[in-house]
Amino acid sequence: MEKSKLKADILSAISDELDLWLDKEKLIKDGYEYETEFTDTARKINRILLSKSIGPVSSNRNKKNSGRVSDSSK
Repeated sequence: MEKSKLKADILSAISDELDLWLDKEKLIKDGYEYETEFTDTARKINRILLSKSIGPVSSNRNKKNSGRVSDSSK
């Protein structure tokens, strides 16, 4: 997928989660509930970013995939 399309897709999905969070956040009065909901939202956003940046999972878990992971030793 092209970089700009991928970026737009990720930002759109994250934006939807942030909208949900901002709607919920106004209604939360308890500190524990606030922290729990905030953590859940952060995890969802992390999951979205990770899943969309690595692409679809192969049906063959043993398949070698040299996709988007870059070699940091270069």
